[in-house]
Amino acid sequence: MQTMARSVVWSRGRMLDPETANEMLDQVSEFLDHLESLTQQHVPQGYSAPLVRGSSGRPRFSITEEQLRFLIEYNFSTRQMAEILCVSRRTVKRRLREYRISLRDRYTDLSDSDLDNRVRELVGGNDELGAESVWARLAGQGIVVQRHRVRQSLIRTNPVGATQRVTTRRLHRRVFQVAGPNSLWHLDGNNKLIRWRIVIHGGIDGYSRLVVFLKASSNNRSDTVFQSFVEAIDQYGLPSRVRCDNGGENNAVCLFMNVFRGFTRGSALRGRSTHNQRIEGMLGGRLVRHLQYLLCLIHAFGK
Repeated sequence: MQTMARSVVWSRGRMLDPETANEMLDQVSEFLDHLESLTQQHVPQGYSAPLVRGSSGRPRFSITEEQLRFLIEYNFSTRQMAEILCVSRRTVKRRLREYRISLRDRYTDLSDSDLDNRVRELVGGNDELGAESVWARLAGQGIVVQRHRVRQSLIRTNPVGATQRVTTRRLHRRVFQVAGPNSLWHLDGNNKLIRWRIVIHGGIDGYSRLVVFLKASSNNRSDTVFQSFVEAIDQYGLPSRVRCDNGGENNAVCLFMNVFRGFTRGSALRGRSTHNQRIEGMLGGRLVRHLQYLLCLIHAFGK
């Protein structure tokens, strides 16, 4: 809502008349005040390793050997230990080396034949049990082994079931479908050359894969993207919907689409870049290969 309020302020006098913009701002402000009155502020409580300052050098995190052994006893990984202690994984690994604690010592000394017998007892005739489920059941019995050993044991004991799990649970790539041309435009930008004040913005039609605009600018402002979008509309027509990420450079385009097409029909779809593969494939794949050549030229002239 705050982003929408900033967009309305930007569009006042440009795309919206002042009276309409002020009325929209009043409604947004009332809604934000209502949300703030309903929201309770919670202060997050959690543990973090304290800092100990010595006579010289940087402060040191105070992590005891007992803390690490306790976490290892309950099968926490180094990444999980780092999250619990609010430190980096390198700090956890460094403390493990200092205390001469080996993570391999927590694994149960079990031969492959004994592990296969245990897996047969747990699985029985249930071919749906995968490696993670079997590993968790073994850990519940106090048997801690590497996950790759559990996977290999499942293949040895029940190769048919392992094959069925792989073939039936395989993720299938979804087919991209839109109604027709100008049904959905994908917008995105490339900032790999922003160090030299070069920002590339592009848009592509999801149905025909027609590049509706592709321009290099000296900034990443919202009005710059909007100007390219308006020029593309003048040439190819207005799309029914657009999809883009949550960057501020797309605010003007999204506001225009919501005002012109409607707020309740998904005129401007914003989200993660993984849901915007049409333009990501163009800017992240083919365009990057050309940018590498340009980067080499820039570095050569810079030297």
